[in-house]
Amino acid sequence: MREAIIAALRRDPDLIPKVAVTLRDRIDHENGRVGRVVQAAEAVAPILEDAVRKRPSRLGKLGLKSAHLLAGLASDDDGSNRKLAAIANGSTVGIVFIDVADFTRFTAEHGDEVAVARLSTLEDLIARAIRSCRGEIVKGLGDGFLLAFPSASQAIRGALTVKTAVARKGERGFDLRLRIAVHAGEPLVEQDDLLGHDVNLTARLLDHVKPGKVLVSEPAKELAGNRLKTAKFHKPKTFKIRGLAGKVTAYPAEPRPKAKGNSPLPGQ
Repeated sequence: MREAIIAALRRDPDLIPKVAVTLRDRIDHENGRVGRVVQAAEAVAPILEDAVRKRPSRLGKLGLKSAHLLAGLASDDDGSNRKLAAIANGSTVGIVFIDVADFTRFTAEHGDEVAVARLSTLEDLIARAIRSCRGEIVKGLGDGFLLAFPSASQAIRGALTVKTAVARKGERGFDLRLRIAVHAGEPLVEQDDLLGHDVNLTARLLDHVKPGKVLVSEPAKELAGNRLKTAKFHKPKTFKIRGLAGKVTAYPAEPRPKAKGNSPLPGQ
């Protein structure tokens, strides 16, 4: 998180005065004491989020992928961790990261006003798509969205539902393509460091997802077990995740075509 903030401020010095004022106000409020580093992160996070919300093109200027910055903000944010822990309820939590492919180019071609409108439409579409899977948008930043589900199977189903919904809207002129990564873990509610690890792993897994595709980590697939009749998994791939020890195996996934016999008859 510290590295992400430093990189952002170096690339966009216009944010520095706002950060300085916010931190000074926070220190004054604490009577000159800042108890934890995370308090500083919490003070800076809204500034970055507001800057990107108003001007999505700023992500390109910051030189950071939204998922990486979003993962750092979410992992250091007590509110996000509490929300993730509540959704997990002491058991499995399904984590999904979504971002828009080639978003920097999109904002360069269409401008911030169009990008903001398109992202608003996308957020509404995602929220509707994941409702039946009990999913929730935990946090958003620019073209990135962090979602959480109360199980691995619901997370995979929710990710594939979003993919299908965007593809259908694309047939009607919606010109955004998504990359979606799915992971799952069994966090300790009392210790949010595991939540932070799983969030960061999912964000890094997103680096290996091709536009228009869904990639599911091996832990998520194993935790889902045989409960997924609507998902089709392809041959697994192994990736080295930057910043994390070891390698991660993941499966490209797509919605399983419905059997023709199950299709509704004309007029039904």
